Amino acid sequence: MTDAFYTKKVKCPICNNHFTTIKVRINACIVTKKDEDFCIHYKDINPIFYEIFVCPTCAYAGSENSFQELGKNEVLKLKNAFSGRMVQRDFCKERNLNDALDSYKLALYTANIKDAKDSTIAGIALKIAWMYRYMNDKRELQFIQHALDHYLIAYEKEQLPIGNLSEIKLMYLIGELYRRVANYNEAIIWLNRVVSSPERHSSPIIERLARTQWMTLREDIKSNAAQ
Repeated sequence: MTDAFYTKKVKCPICNNHFTTIKVRINACIVTKKDEDFCIHYKDINPIFYEIFVCPTCAYAGSENSFQELGKNEVLKLKNAFSGRMVQRDFCKERNLNDALDSYKLALYTANIKDAKDSTIAGIALKIAWMYRYMNDKRELQFIQHALDHYLIAYEKEQLPIGNLSEIKLMYLIGELYRRVANYNEAIIWLNRVVSSPERHSSPIIERLARTQWMTLREDIKSNAAQ
């Protein structure tokens, strides 16, 4: 293991197994570009690959922030779901792209079992879409749509901000995801909400992104009409 990584000791709240997993030092990560839906591309080591902890005994999986924050009912549901399961792979060492993808799929499975918030499910689904994007795999769009569906519910039902997503940032992301799945009418509505929001003055980067993607959207519509 290189100096880019460090270890973290974790206790699984489902099977009580103690294990050691690895994390990435942020100063070891080199950003090469950022996509308009906040997907970050890295030169060598991608810290996104290591955001999900996976218990090597029972396969319970979740983000570092949520891994041990479970209520009694959630623990019971997950114990019933993961009881007797065996992990065939070691997610506690350096991960390749396939390992990262599968860790997020396990986290999505876990989130659905414990009836996680829609924003949580959306965030996991979006990062699965990013994994497929890194692979140039068309299944990216399937998970963008999945993320979009849950972000829409979260926008209506959950208290904002959601994690690092303020209301205007979430509106922008919804608009951009609609654009990526070629639902141009809805993309227009949501990007217009951003550029007309009073909050835009305190979020100039998001306003600028929205205006840029509005121009991109116009080109998408022209290109689609010409086909």
